Amino acid sequence: MKRIAILLPVAALLLSSAAQAAGDLSRADPTEIVIEMGASGDKMYFKPDHIELETGKAYKLVLRNVDEAKHEFEGHEFIEKIFTRKVEITDPSGELVAEIKGPVTEVEVGPNRRVEWFIVPVQTGENIPVECAIPGHREAGMFGTVTIK
Repeated sequence: MKRIAILLPVAALLLSSAAQAAGDLSRADPTEIVIEMGASGDKMYFKPDHIELETGKAYKLVLRNVDEAKHEFEGHEFIEKIFTRKVEITDPSGELVAEIKGPVTEVEVGPNRRVEWFIVPVQTGENIPVECAIPGHREAGMFGTVTIK
């Protein structure tokens, strides 16, 4: 009887895990979120400065730098709570220049360029800080938050 009592919770766990992991997230059609990086006068910004994501859902973060200076998007806690599918870099005509796969700790975007970062959030969190870590940029206002539900 003990064996059945132990096996039932294990079977329930296996069945619930399989239900939550249905589908191939590496091929999922991502929800696109554009994050503009720029400056206005002596202020710098991410626009929007807060985004909301859901665990298990595929996203394409389009980091669009509209400035003459390079900017970064990073956040250690944010990185720990997502899975990076890939990062795509294209030239101004839209042709693929590079595709990066594997763990990513920050994305730097050159002046007037854009980068597409394909992610899947895997852990929840509220008001997770993200910022541009280039000296002086955070202090000028280039920071934001992410909530993952």
